[in-house]
Amino acid sequence: MLKKIPKRAAMIAGIIVYGLCFLQSCAENKEEIAKRAGAEVYQANCAACHSGAISEAPKLASLKLLSREAIVATLRTGVMRNQADRLSQEQHEQLAAYISQGSETETTKVVVAGKCADENTDATAAVPIIANWGMGLQNKRYYDGDDLQITAENVPKLKLGWAFAFPNATRARSQPTIVGNTLYTASQHGTIYALDRKTGCIRWTFQADAEVRSALVVGTDENGAASRLYFSDFAARVYSLDLKTKKLLWKRKVEDHPMATITGSLNIFEDRLYVPVSSLEIISAYDENYECCTFRGSMVALNADTGEQIWKTHTIAETAEPKGKTRVGTTRMGPSGAPIWTSPTIDSKRRVLYFGTGENYSRPVSKTSDAIMAMDLDDGKILWTQQMYADDAWNGACVYPPYGPNCPEYHGPDADFGAPVVLITAGEKDILLAGQKSGEVYALDPDNNGAIIWEELVGRGAIMGGVHWGMASDGKTLYVPINDQNDYPLHKEQPIQPGVHALNVADGKRIWSTVEEDRCEESEWECGPGVSAAITATPEVLFAGALDGVLKAYDTKTGKELWSYDTDRDYDAVNGARAYGGTIDSDGPVVVGKQMFITSGYAKFGEQPGNVLLAFEVATD
Repeated sequence: MLKKIPKRAAMIAGIIVYGLCFLQSCAENKEEIAKRAGAEVYQANCAACHSGAISEAPKLASLKLLSREAIVATLRTGVMRNQADRLSQEQHEQLAAYISQGSETETTKVVVAGKCADENTDATAAVPIIANWGMGLQNKRYYDGDDLQITAENVPKLKLGWAFAFPNATRARSQPTIVGNTLYTASQHGTIYALDRKTGCIRWTFQADAEVRSALVVGTDENGAASRLYFSDFAARVYSLDLKTKKLLWKRKVEDHPMATITGSLNIFEDRLYVPVSSLEIISAYDENYECCTFRGSMVALNADTGEQIWKTHTIAETAEPKGKTRVGTTRMGPSGAPIWTSPTIDSKRRVLYFGTGENYSRPVSKTSDAIMAMDLDDGKILWTQQMYADDAWNGACVYPPYGPNCPEYHGPDADFGAPVVLITAGEKDILLAGQKSGEVYALDPDNNGAIIWEELVGRGAIMGGVHWGMASDGKTLYVPINDQNDYPLHKEQPIQPGVHALNVADGKRIWSTVEEDRCEESEWECGPGVSAAITATPEVLFAGALDGVLKAYDTKTGKELWSYDTDRDYDAVNGARAYGGTIDSDGPVVVGKQMFITSGYAKFGEQPGNVLLAFEVATD
C-alpha cells in the first residue's frame, strides 16, 4: 500500500525534481550550443580539406568514429596541431562536440582489458626474430627463418587466431616486430604495446607523446639478445626503451621545423640509429596564407646508447629564402622538400646507407628530389645521387584544379620514392632495387654511383599510383605491389594493373603478373584492388593486402592465388575494445613460424578506417 507523502515533503521533492530537470535542460542546451558552435568552426576551418579537397585528410565520417578526447588530442598535440593553433581551446572542445560520435567509454590511452596473467617476458633473453621494418638491414622484406612453417601447401589452412583492437583509433599502421613470444606494436595515440604473440594478451604498455606510425626497432646487447626498443613519433622525436625495466632511457627531438615528422622506420647498425625525417608541410601548403615552403628532408645519425646526434645531413644543402609572392600576396619560399619517407637501407660491406626522396614542395627545384641517394654511414657525407624524375615541384595546393596560390608553376606529378631501397646480391653482383610512385622500377649499381642497370615500367603511376610502401625480394625475383588507383596517371597509354608483379632481378623482365579485379561495392570510402601497402615474401608464399581490405597469399613461382581473407569486418578483440577492419595500407604482413600478422584500417586519403591487428595461424588437422 502506498504511503501518503506529507505536503511539505511533496513540495520539497517537487522542487528537487524541477531543479534536476532544469539542470538537465541547461546541460542539454549547453551541449547543443557547443555542437552548433563546433559546426560553425568546422565549416570555417576544416570542411574544405575533409570534404575531399585534400586527399590525405580523413573524411568527416571517419573523424566521427573518434572520441572527443581523441579529437582534442589531435588538435592540440597531434597531426592537426599546427592548423589548430589559430583556434582557442574552447573551439577545440566545440569541434570535438560537433564531430565526435565515438564512445566515451573508450579512451586513447587506457587499456580496456586483456592483460596477461603474467607480464614477464622472454624478450630480454631472446634473439630478435623480426627486428625492423625491412626484416633485415637490406629491406628485402623476405623471411626464411628456420622456424618458418607456412608453405604453399598449407597456407589455405590459415585461420584467424586472435584480434587486438587499438582503442579509439581509426587507423592501424605500426608494423609489428617480434622477439621470442613477444610482439611489439604501437597505436594512433602513441601507446606502445608488448603483446603475447600466441594469445594477444597485453604484457605491458608505454605511452609516447604522440602517434607512432612506423615499426618499432629492436636493439641487441653484446650477446645478440634483445635489450632495447627504439621508435619515433609524429612530432619527430626518437625514443629508447629498456626492455628489462620497460622504462624510458632517452628521448630526442631530431628536427625543429614545426611541420617535421618521422614516417619511415628507423634502422640500427652497430651502435648508431639512422633516422629519416619527412614533413607535413606538403599539406600546410593548401592554406593560401601559408608561406610555402621551408622544410628540407634529412637523415640523422644518433648514438644508440645516449641519443646524442652524431651527424645530420639535409637532402637540400641550401636553406629556403623568399622567392617572390603568390597571387594572394603570400611570400613564396624555396628550395624546399625532398623529404625522406622510407626506412634507410644499410650496406655494411661498403659502409653506406641508401634511401629514396620525395618531390620538391616549391621552386627552385633541387637535384636531390625524387632520387635515390647514398650517404657514408660514418659521417653522413653524400656519396652520390641518382635523380629519377627531375623538375617535380608539387604540394597539397596542386591536388585538384583550380589549383591554390601555393601550387608551383608547372607543378610536377608527385613522383615520390615511398618504398625503401632493396639491397640484394645476385650471383657475385650487388644490386639496388627501387620502386617509384611513377610506376617505374629500377636496378642500380652501388659500385658505379647508382648507375641504372635496367628499368621497367610496371604501373601507370600517379599521385597515388605505382609503388608506395615496400617491395620484396629473395635475391632472384623482385615482387612489386602496384596501386594504379588514382586520377592523373603518368602513363595513360598503359593498362591499369593493380595487384602484384614478379620481375627477374637480372634484367627486370616480368616472370608473372597477377592483376586484381575491382571487388568494391558502392561505398562512401575510397576503395579498390590496388596494393599500396608493403608486401612480404617467403620462399613459397607472397602476402599482400589491398585497399579494399582483402589480404591474399600468392604462389611465389606462379602468382596463383592460394588464400584470401576479407579484413573489412567486426571482430571480438582479446582486449575488449571495439574492433573493426578496413583498408590495408602502409605497413605489410609479418610472418614467423606458422603465424602471420597484419593490421587493417587506414582513415587517410578517403580510405576506410579500422583499428585492428590480426593474428593468423596455420590450423592443425
